[in-house]
Amino acid sequence: MAKNFRLLIITPEKTFYDAEVSSIIAPGDVGYLGVLADHAPLITSLKSGNLEITGQNGVKSTMTISSGFMEVLKNTVTVLADSIS
Repeated sequence: MAKNFRLLIITPEKTFYDAEVSSIIAPGDVGYLGVLADHAPLITSLKSGNLEITGQNGVKSTMTISSGFMEVLKNTVTVLADSIS
């Protein structure tokens, strides 16, 4: 059974997403970043692009984010984005 972690996506207006996921791929400034459970602590800036999420049930979804920041700490990933769709 795959390990999961918490993903929070926050915009200036609201908390857009808060759920357990098994992986994400985020658009970092120097390339796409993959994150799985137990990832090392990380803070990075994000550029506009697709955020790919694989839920704990294996279902994949893609969202488009504007620039922002991402923090990975203690099996929680927090994405602060200017906007998301």
